[in-house]
Amino acid sequence: MSADAMASRLEELAKRALYTGEVTFTRFLDMAAQSDARRAAGSVGVPMASFGGYPDAERRVVAFGAEDSAEDLAWPLVPVRISWRAQFGSPGHRDILGALMGLAFEREMIGDIVLAEDWACLFAEESMADYITANLTSCGRITVRCERMTGLPDLPPPKGRAVRETVPSLRLDAVLAAGMSLSRSEASRYIQSGRVFVDQSQTLKADAPLREGQLVSVRGMGRFRLERTDGETRRGRLAVRLFIFGDGK
Repeated sequence: MSADAMASRLEELAKRALYTGEVTFTRFLDMAAQSDARRAAGSVGVPMASFGGYPDAERRVVAFGAEDSAEDLAWPLVPVRISWRAQFGSPGHRDILGALMGLAFEREMIGDIVLAEDWACLFAEESMADYITANLTSCGRITVRCERMTGLPDLPPPKGRAVRETVPSLRLDAVLAAGMSLSRSEASRYIQSGRVFVDQSQTLKADAPLREGQLVSVRGMGRFRLERTDGETRRGRLAVRLFIFGDGK
């Protein structure tokens, strides 16, 4: 779906929620589309919430007409457990996603894939969960078994590493440069190009202040969380603790 078609669809769903008084749901949206959804909700004047199955989800379903604290909402997504025998090898994220695309899925029908030691959790549209469990039998060269899960799973902690950096300030460009090993000018260009998201919301201002706990994502590069600040160093810089997501490979 083109960007213009997506924006029109989101505005249509937001208006439907306004006019009917009922919650309307999107499919799974990437971070750029989630920003479009926020703009649509703001222009129409309806509240919205989003959920991807777990707190750090990147791909999320948006609910127009729902308050932010919509914990009890009947979200149209289901976790699917994908398991395999680790002694014969383990599929990676690309293997699983490729196998799903081979079943002729549209990307918007499935959310994040979270990997554990010998299994993975896939969040999928409720209408597609049974189809996945019946038809996804291998990922890459690895035989897998799928089952629909009841309730949200206890997922393993995210892979990544904690690092300590010093920054001149908590401006987005300064912290982004430290977290992604960029120069300040490179960080600013990424921000101005629309590739940077703070807590799933596109941010175009290099001087936007960051707070502890916020998640910073760069499309095509990765993401990190500003865990905490540790005060000023002797040289007048700020010491920060970052968690860089990923396996480091």
